[in-house]
Amino acid sequence: MKKLVIAAVMLLVFGTCAYAADPDIGVICYHSVSDNPLKLSTFCISDDEFKSDIEYLKDKGYNCIMPKEMWNSDPGVRNIVLTFDDGYEDFYEVVFPILKEYNVKAAVYIIGSEIDKTGYLKSWQLKEIDQSGLVEIGNHTNIMHSYDYSESELASNSTLREEFIEDVKECNSKLYGILGHGTESFSYPGGKYTSKIDSILRVNLGYTTTFTTDYGIVRTKSDITRPMKRLYRIHGDNMGIIEQRIEKFR
Repeated sequence: MKKLVIAAVMLLVFGTCAYAADPDIGVICYHSVSDNPLKLSTFCISDDEFKSDIEYLKDKGYNCIMPKEMWNSDPGVRNIVLTFDDGYEDFYEVVFPILKEYNVKAAVYIIGSEIDKTGYLKSWQLKEIDQSGLVEIGNHTNIMHSYDYSESELASNSTLREEFIEDVKECNSKLYGILGHGTESFSYPGGKYTSKIDSILRVNLGYTTTFTTDYGIVRTKSDITRPMKRLYRIHGDNMGIIEQRIEKFR
């Protein structure tokens, strides 16, 4: 009976997607934002760069939404999603104050085993950003982020696949203990996934959005039913360049 209910729900969601207007959502992938110039690298931009990004988006009329809001996003609005992988502490120190200043939403994906460690978000910081209503906290695995494996191994090795699923559960459990609720958005470490794992995360574990590192934008509602593409924000770029890439994919 449970399987029939799940199947009916999935049919309703997927069937509705086929007739919904295309949202054309750009999802930006950040990692670290630091005001220390010695830390700047490909995946660490400065606080001035990030603030400039937000000012650009606001000036151009973009609407920053959380991943969980993508399902009901208005296709007539210029929606964009700001995602931050790994859960570095500079998200609280640099990014969060800017989000509050401009009333902008974002998502941060947490590596469970790194919580409370030096350089990563602390439990009390996670509580505060979660309660702000501006940040969706997502799952980025517990320890699997540090594993060296390929997509083909995930597909062929049932033991590794089961370990991956249990690791996702472990990270969710840790975040539940801190926040009082679980997670419904997931970012695949290194962008590596299989359709089987994604199906398990969505149908069995209740994840509504998942993200990979494939390059592109979210063109249709049906894109949200599978691991979604993102655009990298790297040091030296600017949001004008990102916007040009979004338009090119359209």
